Amino acid sequence: MLKVKDIIAELEQFAPPALAEPWDNVGLMVGDLEQRVTTVFVCLDVTSDNVRRATKWGADLILSHHPLLFAPPKHLVEQEVTGSIVRNLIRHEISVYSAHTNLDHATGGMNDVLAKHLSLTQVRRFRDEECVDGAGNPIDNIGRVGVLPVAMEMGDFAELVRDALGCRSLRFVGTPEDTVKTVAVCSGSGGDGIYAAYHAGADVFVTSDIRHHEAQLAFELGLNLIDAGHFETENTICRFMTEFLESRFPDLNVIPSDAKPYFQ
Repeated sequence: MLKVKDIIAELEQFAPPALAEPWDNVGLMVGDLEQRVTTVFVCLDVTSDNVRRATKWGADLILSHHPLLFAPPKHLVEQEVTGSIVRNLIRHEISVYSAHTNLDHATGGMNDVLAKHLSLTQVRRFRDEECVDGAGNPIDNIGRVGVLPVAMEMGDFAELVRDALGCRSLRFVGTPEDTVKTVAVCSGSGGDGIYAAYHAGADVFVTSDIRHHEAQLAFELGLNLIDAGHFETENTICRFMTEFLESRFPDLNVIPSDAKPYFQ
């Protein structure tokens, strides 16, 4: 009989919690390690809508990328969003496990999956000496660097990113006619990695949640930049984790979320 703890053990062998950033919260958010599992629902966010879908499919466990709880809640009440979600999960006996920055860091995890979606080859991690800001101070090492099979114009590459990730739209910094070959990627909010991408010799950096001054920095450095959307750069977890779980637990029923991006 498959239990929550059995699935967690497999997940944590692939993406150990020790890889997570210090500020992060990963692991079992709600539930029971001894709970029997026949159906798992995979999603990016534990939203009320995804909980309804998981309930409809009879899921025993939700596997999410973004943690349901980032900080200890002071209360869990029906009249607030998080409280309502947690109470609903408990009512339907659904456990929740979240793998976040540990999955971003893991070999074969979120950033490698993103690189694969963009058809990159020779994919590697950023080197330590590349992960420094303009003053030489260390910055987080999350992301990957790879090479396109064939060099292309920035405008054409932006279209490739849009189509590969299913973006309704995207924003970019740079010149459409620029030639790009070396590509840096960071799933989710990667504005802090601009210097790492620049020092790695990337022609373009694909990430999301770029703020005004981060766009200005990329412009000043002459680094092409694509903001493809937080949802779009990370929702690849649904297909990836579905295949991951099915390959390790053939009798497990795995349902990927079909949620759409929040931004229209």
